[in-house]
Amino acid sequence: MSNSIQYLPTYRSGYTGPSERIGGSSPYHIDLKILQRLPIEEKIRAIDSLARRYAQNKRVIEFSNQGVANQIWNPDATPEKKKALYRTVTAAHASRPGWDPLDFYVPFEGKSRFDKGAVEGASIYLPGVPGGKIRRGQGGGYGYFSEAMDPSGRVVFRVGHGDINRPEEQDEILVAEQLPETQQGTAPEAPKTKSAEEILAEKIDELLKPRIEATETYTGPGEETFRKVREDIDDTMIKLLLARAAQEQSKPKEPQYQPKASGGALAALAQKSFGTPKSLI
Repeated sequence: MSNSIQYLPTYRSGYTGPSERIGGSSPYHIDLKILQRLPIEEKIRAIDSLARRYAQNKRVIEFSNQGVANQIWNPDATPEKKKALYRTVTAAHASRPGWDPLDFYVPFEGKSRFDKGAVEGASIYLPGVPGGKIRRGQGGGYGYFSEAMDPSGRVVFRVGHGDINRPEEQDEILVAEQLPETQQGTAPEAPKTKSAEEILAEKIDELLKPRIEATETYTGPGEETFRKVREDIDDTMIKLLLARAAQEQSKPKEPQYQPKASGGALAALAQKSFGTPKSLI
């Protein structure tokens, strides 16, 4: 069904962990608190935003308190059904003055929280408030936790029971301002899942790519210019050798005399030795 909700940005807040590393409560579960004073529509939007984000990891939100255990949050359900489930879930949790508390797990799709490997080490996410910030910490029986503040500094969302051994790098994050009106009213598009064949084809293409690419273009003399230079050098050498042979024949024989190479011959030889190999052109 079409949904015109503008979803909230979400931020990872560590990972689920064993009881001894999350504050002493049930292992691998997540505790979310939403400010009680928020309008119900904003509360639903927050849960929908989280559900959409977990769906990108092929996970679902599965509640665990008595009376709502095993129920899954469906972001595509009608507003009436979502509001009814929200009220039931928060009522099933022990009272937290000023807050709506929700306990849940995030197993993989098609699994439950009781399946081995379905909930261990899962990413925990928190909705952010445009123009606000995310603040993180640990302790107080809440394990590793994060808080989302609005632009006024009021805390509106809290998520905890993360693994204290796997904190995030940043203790504080600024949340970007709200999107312009032209970008509002649309749900974020889920990333396209690639097939195994598409992934394999991409890897093969990557391996076949040339590892060295030309970064410069040769702009010097062309092959014809070098050919003419070589021909001129050869002609000059032949003329010099013939002239030298004629001189030798016209001179009297002097066994002790050793003629020196003429300057012209040396110049020609020097020019002969200077050239750009064809492989470099």
